[in-house]
Amino acid sequence: MISLSEALELIKSFLKPLPPIKKPVFEAEGHVLAEDIYALLDVPGRDVSLKDGYAVISEDIASASPENPVPLEILGESFAGEESNLSVRPGSCVRLTAGALLPQGATAVLAEEFVREEGSRILALADAPFGKNVLRRGTDISRGALLVARGNPLFPPEVGLISAAGHAEVLVYPRPRVFLLATGDEIVAPGYPLKAGQIFASNLVTLASWCQHFGFEYRARVEKDEKDLLKKALIDFYESPFEVLITSGGAWKGPKDLIVNLLDELGWKKIFHRVRMGPGKAVAFGLWGPKIVFCLPGGPPSNQMAFLNLALPGLFLLSGAREGPFPTLKVRLSKGLSGQKGWTQLFFGKISLREGELYFEPVPFKSRLSYLAEGEALALLEEDKDELKEGETVCVRLLKPLFQCRFI
Repeated sequence: MISLSEALELIKSFLKPLPPIKKPVFEAEGHVLAEDIYALLDVPGRDVSLKDGYAVISEDIASASPENPVPLEILGESFAGEESNLSVRPGSCVRLTAGALLPQGATAVLAEEFVREEGSRILALADAPFGKNVLRRGTDISRGALLVARGNPLFPPEVGLISAAGHAEVLVYPRPRVFLLATGDEIVAPGYPLKAGQIFASNLVTLASWCQHFGFEYRARVEKDEKDLLKKALIDFYESPFEVLITSGGAWKGPKDLIVNLLDELGWKKIFHRVRMGPGKAVAFGLWGPKIVFCLPGGPPSNQMAFLNLALPGLFLLSGAREGPFPTLKVRLSKGLSGQKGWTQLFFGKISLREGELYFEPVPFKSRLSYLAEGEALALLEEDKDELKEGETVCVRLLKPLFQCRFI
């Protein structure tokens, strides 16, 4: 067996981002950039008004106030998105909407709340110093500027910035496509009738749900523990466009644990099998030609821990991500954690707020499935320790959203 940290290092050494592809900006969110993005143009391309109001010459209304209104002749109006030939001369103004081009001769925009209209003229009730309410050319985005660097994940605001700077598509790392294969004579896909001794494929549904949550395209399949059926399923994966196979069950040493042996027969390159982590020790990882394979144990807690701590980081590496999928949080332990020295022990827990501090409370192991469902965060007891004491500060991974404050 190898340690969890050794397993992660091996995954990192063998997995690189998938070849980049071009994506329209409307489909780029959530992907990792495979190129530096530079602005193709200035935004705005000309000086524009920040508000609805009137383009003016600042000196004309320098003394304007409610007690000393200054009259200005209205020469016309200009709207956002329109080219206008209007220009402002001393003693005049042009009505503008927000985003409209600043007319020639104007030095500022007087917001409409400081104006009283009187037919073909206005009375300015306040001053507008030079540049007031004007967005200068290139203020938002300057042509040639680096907007977003390669390797950064794209969130909606970044995608909007890139599109505003003139890009209709970007080069990104694609997300890997995942073939999920659950094995076991007792496993039944949801929607089919159960016979005595059978269970629904909850591991498969959970894995598929994680894939959907993170935007990985997936295909899910259930097969009995029969060599010919499993071999066909493996070959079907190999001949498919899916880059990653994740199996659930059949990864240990029992007479029905066939997956790893079948992959050996089919010529995969096994990188590791069995990791000193609890739960999840039966996990395996390897390469099969151009394909990537993770074999996960069948017990629900082991299945989830192996997926979250090894397979999922692998999927994110293939996606070009520098960091894992879950935010980390410093918390105190509400109870001590204990495990076997030499093994990495993993714990699901809940997060609570007490007297201004966040606490991690381990979920009692009542049943395997409710244990998984109640987990809000994941704590790790490293293999060089056999306990963490109550009240100690630890770093946990946040699996579900945490709301300390309410905004709606």
